[in-house]
Amino acid sequence: MTRDKGEFRRGTAILMLSGKRRRRVKDVARELNVSVDAVIRWERRYRSQGLNGLKAGEHTGRPPRVKARARRRMRELLKQDPQTFGFLKGRWVVRDIATALSREKIKISRSHVHNILSGELDLAYKRPKLTVKSNDPNYSRKAKEIQRYKRIAPALAKRG
Repeated sequence: MTRDKGEFRRGTAILMLSGKRRRRVKDVARELNVSVDAVIRWERRYRSQGLNGLKAGEHTGRPPRVKARARRRMRELLKQDPQTFGFLKGRWVVRDIATALSREKIKISRSHVHNILSGELDLAYKRPKLTVKSNDPNYSRKAKEIQRYKRIAPALAKRG
């Protein structure tokens, strides 16, 4: 059992190429939406290496530089108050985290910050719920009037 769609596709191709109902390479390639050369390569690798030949290889290329530094620094930032960094808000938002990191020479996009927060640091991004507290004894009456006005404001605007 595999969760990798490439491995599943390669295994499916091998099954289609074997058994009593063997299909032609061209038909398998068309059905799986890959090139004929890929199917031939998969079959050769399966014959020489068995199931291990169908497994996904290591990802090539340079590993990301920013990710580890940014993740480490984000953990430290989130423990501190954003106002100590010159932000007006009392809680961290994605834009401010990206700005704070860029001030420390860690170039990172907002979407990357969001991905690290939600995926790797397992933090939920939620919008703050605004609440108003007042000592005014008439506050609840005034709040109801404002809600009523918001409801009828479009009709009043049409009348002029």
